[in-house]
Amino acid sequence: LINSDKEDETCLRKYRKRCMQDMHQRLSFGPKYGYLSELQSGEQFLETIEKERKTTTIMVHIYEDGIKGCDLLNSSLTCLAAEYCMVRFCKIKASNTGAGDRFSSDVLPTLLVYRGGELVSNFLSVTEQFNEEFFA
Repeated sequence: LINSDKEDETCLRKYRKRCMQDMHQRLSFGPKYGYLSELQSGEQFLETIEKERKTTTIMVHIYEDGIKGCDLLNSSLTCLAAEYCMVRFCKIKASNTGAGDRFSSDVLPTLLVYRGGELVSNFLSVTEQFNEEFFA
């Protein structure tokens, strides 16, 4: 019985290792980004969301110059983009979205998360959740 427990443990370890390798291979398949890209218009924003692969997570930072925390969040997202190259990180000025009136300075910076063309989550006034000196 003692030997069978050791054999079971060995089999479990092999199985876990194989599962981890399979998962890693699935996650590393697909496009790699590694940078924070600037979207120039609302049309480009919609095209990015709609035409991206269904398995790719897209994070969009909506910002405006002169709004507290927007520059700091851009810097943080640049660092995160380099670390998480399977996620597509984008930024767009609120005034370039075509819906600038919806993005007043009260809700900026805003972070939107999309996957498969659908909004997964949104974070308004992101910097209110952090202290003034946050980082990636």
